Amino acid sequence: MKLPPLLLAAAALFWGWQADALILAAPLAAALEAQRWTALRFAFGAREFSRFATLCSVGFVALLGWLLASNGGSFSRAVMSAFLWLPAVLAPLLLAQLYSVEGRMPLSALFTTLKLMKARNPALHDPIVDLAAPYVVICIVAASAQTAHRADYYIGAVLVGAWALYGARARHAPLAAWALALGIAAGAGFGIYNGLHLVQVAIEEWASEWYSGELGADPYRSDSKLGSVGRLKEIGTIVLRVYARPPDIGRFQLLHRASYNRLNGDTWLARNAPMEAFQPELDGATWTLAPGTPQWSARFAARLESGKTLLALPAGSQRITGAAAIEWRRNALGASRVEFGGDWAHYTVEGGRGILDYAAPGPIDSSIPARERQEFERLAAELGLAALDPEEALRRVRQHFATFSYSTYREAPVPAGSTPLGDFVRRTKSGHCEYFAGATTLLLRAAGIPARYATGYAVQEYSALEDAYIARTRHAHAWTRAWIGGRWIDVDTTPPAWFDEEASRAPFWQAAADVLRWAAFRWSQRGETRLGASGYALIALLGALLAWRLLRGRRAARRAEASAAGRPLQGADSEFYAVERALSQKHVPREPHEPLAAWIARFGGSEEWRRRLAAALALHYRYRFDPAGLSTDERKALRSACLSIMAEWEP
Repeated sequence: MKLPPLLLAAAALFWGWQADALILAAPLAAALEAQRWTALRFAFGAREFSRFATLCSVGFVALLGWLLASNGGSFSRAVMSAFLWLPAVLAPLLLAQLYSVEGRMPLSALFTTLKLMKARNPALHDPIVDLAAPYVVICIVAASAQTAHRADYYIGAVLVGAWALYGARARHAPLAAWALALGIAAGAGFGIYNGLHLVQVAIEEWASEWYSGELGADPYRSDSKLGSVGRLKEIGTIVLRVYARPPDIGRFQLLHRASYNRLNGDTWLARNAPMEAFQPELDGATWTLAPGTPQWSARFAARLESGKTLLALPAGSQRITGAAAIEWRRNALGASRVEFGGDWAHYTVEGGRGILDYAAPGPIDSSIPARERQEFERLAAELGLAALDPEEALRRVRQHFATFSYSTYREAPVPAGSTPLGDFVRRTKSGHCEYFAGATTLLLRAAGIPARYATGYAVQEYSALEDAYIARTRHAHAWTRAWIGGRWIDVDTTPPAWFDEEASRAPFWQAAADVLRWAAFRWSQRGETRLGASGYALIALLGALLAWRLLRGRRAARRAEASAAGRPLQGADSEFYAVERALSQKHVPREPHEPLAAWIARFGGSEEWRRRLAAALALHYRYRFDPAGLSTDERKALRSACLSIMAEWEP
């Protein structure tokens, strides 16, 4: 397919527009189209094209490695970023093709396997390919890696595609009919585009929920995932680092992210607790959560998802410093949703005693769902909680759950007529943290003690490599916050052995993986990877160096041609040239760059005549290219054969 004029430039500019790289795309577009108006060409062969392909491959691998280190070790983000820059990576190979004498390249230059097969069997068919049309497609698809669901991307892609299709349209069809068909296809495609976007959003939400396992990532709801959380507990990604003195780590063992006050089925909800905007101090990086004089402080580094997070904070947090957040929203249940931008957020927490940034209890904090009420009121009566003061009731609740065991999987389905939490406290007495937290919250409420379901992280693992305490994805945790003595306190009834039990399941390569995670984290702290002025200057310098090498090679070729101009060309007087001109003009035209052997194969006539023609061609090749040339008798045989063919050949 021959591309319409300026299509390559349009595709490159469209990519540059969507990728915020017009400063690079503009000169690239000019170089891609300039080949139409210049006679500058290079005699590139398979070896030279193979070198260009290798250069692009090495460049892509190097770019991927750089982006992997710059994105905190996130492979998916690195791949998407590398894919975004694919048009720039492949540009040298396409430019080499456009400015070559042939205007195309052998397929073996792109595939090492085919090149090796060609080396073993020189007669192997090696198709000639044109990368221009695939490059247009690559520009359109690569541009999608940068954009969100935006109509301007779709419109631009349709326009570039229409430009390409216009040149390939059937000439007998009316232009209006072609435009109408294109419009219908574009409209239908936009509907599919929107539908796929909705499917993508749903899949991403499900995958994010499944993969991260970050309990409480939504400040409005927390799904218990009863019976399936075990697979989430196998993920060792580091999501939080706490830099604190070992004597102080007890303050940070439970880092709160969100709390919930109503249970609906298997889902805890945050009711009457809307997220509201929170304003910083005058410096824009200090946030006061509660009054008072701080007694301790610690530094935190939290992994972000799309630049946002539910902030993990210890009990007693009063002030956050060094947090230049774009937006901060919090609710009365102690959840703070913060947007920082980037991949990691760094902040310092200062605080004192108690849970200070938490609203006093209301009626909803004492309610028990109807389907759970009978079981938990019966259990509260069995334990005699109603006759005890709150402190003693809490002690007895702790003692009761201390007899339970920890597990991440449910052995059997919930019996008919029961609920997961009811079955947990009555029959199985084994479960993960969400069972313990949910059951403790409801049991305390049954005892008349207001309580809330809390989620966040448990921090107990120390990394000597990083000199910090770390929280992994599998350290996501759930517990209870109870109103005792006029204040909120953390109540964690999950058996302490849960942490060691999950650590024992860590893969044997975790230590090596942690070294890579640490290195990627340290590398990512250099700042967000962007091509600044120095980056574009380096690209321009490399481009100029490549052009200089090409032109230098071209001048060398011209000097070689000039030095050879005075010498007669070996085999230039071969009579086979006259055979080729006569037969091509009058009978079977030879295609440009078509090998003589392939041209001969298309002739008709008898087998004997084609054999004689092939024999004459073999002598011609030896006369033309063999340094030893032909003997006197062979030279006469070539002349005689050619004259005989021209005299005897009949269409």
